[in-house]
Amino acid sequence: MFGVKDTIRCKLRTCVVYRFLCADCNACYVGETSQHLSTRVREHLVSDRTSYIFGHLHNSPQCRTLCSDKRFNSLDHASRTFQLKIKEAIHIRWEKPTLNP
Repeated sequence: MFGVKDTIRCKLRTCVVYRFLCADCNACYVGETSQHLSTRVREHLVSDRTSYIFGHLHNSPQCRTLCSDKRFNSLDHASRTFQLKIKEAIHIRWEKPTLNP
């Protein structure tokens, strides 16, 4: 049997837990967003000066040169905010990211 819905491209999904992996130094960050993933990625790379990813790339020209939106991937999703927060915490504990506070 087949599904009746088209699949949503990864970058257009909402309510996701995602991971950033630096192309140069393998620094890792796990986060969650209820926005489209592509919107949050753009904020990390361009405008969110409070972002740990933005700070990492700003302080390391080599990492910034090699970085692209392809370094972000979706790990999980949820239908409710509290589920999203729980899943993020589980992934942070499992991934042990170096850029998370």
